[in-house]
Amino acid sequence: MACRVLALNGSPRGGSGATAQLLSPLLEGMRDAGAETELIPVRTLKLQACTGCYSCWVTTPGRCVHRDGMDRALEAWSRADLVVFGTPVYHGSMTGLMKTFLDRLLPRYDPWLVPSPSAERVTTHPSRTPEPCRMVLVSVCGFPGFHNFDAIVHTFRHIARMHEMDVSGVVLRPFAEPLRLPALRPLFEGYFGTVRDAGRELIESGAISDATRSNLSRDIIPGNLMDKREMANAHWQRPPRSRPRAAAAASGHSPSLSCP
Repeated sequence: MACRVLALNGSPRGGSGATAQLLSPLLEGMRDAGAETELIPVRTLKLQACTGCYSCWVTTPGRCVHRDGMDRALEAWSRADLVVFGTPVYHGSMTGLMKTFLDRLLPRYDPWLVPSPSAERVTTHPSRTPEPCRMVLVSVCGFPGFHNFDAIVHTFRHIARMHEMDVSGVVLRPFAEPLRLPALRPLFEGYFGTVRDAGRELIESGAISDATRSNLSRDIIPGNLMDKREMANAHWQRPPRSRPRAAAAASGHSPSLSCP
């Protein structure tokens, strides 16, 4: 049976953001390896926030008081073998959209406090139905440096432990704003190919190979840390209509920066 993959794009930008630019080749690679994929932009679900009323535990067990797109998302969650969480870093963590999605998973669980079957000294809630067994995190941020992902990676590893999921891999890209600019697409084709390779490996072998992880961590924007700060600052100093052109010039055609 084909691996069933549910990908959640938690970016408020939906298909136009840098998160989508990574999810697309990753899912393509997964499909190349025989997986069935479904992509849900979380913003299209129009989710209302969990109110903490516990109606889904007491009054209408397994059913939230809100009637919105979460009903459809929960059906997709129930079918999935692997969930890909895609989110930009907002203030060191996931977006509010993604956090609301996770909060709204509560109806899937019973209220009882029970010991985790796989993590010592961990307390959890039993699930009413089978859970996806694997997780992948895809995350982007605007700041340069992979250290900006330390908190969000820790958070999702904890979430995986609480949901009895294995973390099959993480795909992270700092200084990711240029990924969404069509003028810069030729700069990143090799990197997107590596992301595609990662998707294929996650289905074929259950993990991302050391070689692919090394390639994913390579710097894809020319210049040092100071160059990147100046590039970003120049982008925001331009009038809105000229920003993509200015970013393209700073990334690939400035005399002080050369394309690799």
